[in-house]
Amino acid sequence: MRFQGKVWRHIPAGGQPLHIGYILRSAGRWNRCGLYGCLYTSLSQQGAIAEYRKYLKQAGIASGSVRPREVVSITVDISPVCDVTDEAVSPIPPSSPFLIGDSPEDLDQCRALADYFRLQEYAGLLVPSSALKGARNLIIYIDGLAGSIILDEGPDRFPIES
Repeated sequence: MRFQGKVWRHIPAGGQPLHIGYILRSAGRWNRCGLYGCLYTSLSQQGAIAEYRKYLKQAGIASGSVRPREVVSITVDISPVCDVTDEAVSPIPPSSPFLIGDSPEDLDQCRALADYFRLQEYAGLLVPSSALKGARNLIIYIDGLAGSIILDEGPDRFPIES
């Protein structure tokens, strides 16, 4: 499928929404550190904020002790995307607990699934949010073919309240 629309991401206040330096060095649910990076985005502003707050909580960081952050929009046109939340096209049941679980085993299963989708040459994945029930995230693999991934800074930028 092709995904076109607005997505949201949290970034340091004043930062560049499409700066990719950090994502190439970090590990996440849907990427492997040192092997490939991805841009984690949410389909909703609330989803992006929930992901940030979950990150702070898991890291044991008090929200008032970090540099101010913003939630920003990004305009996306990407293909092909696998919608893991759609039972009709997903190779696994969208209700699989590991998709939103936080154990090391859950994260390993998500990364193995990401490996599979990357071998199938998907440029992105629509996945359930592990931070906000019912929300969905768009995972963008930035090393896809030029032309199959078009990203532009969106018009929106809002501070995240502590």
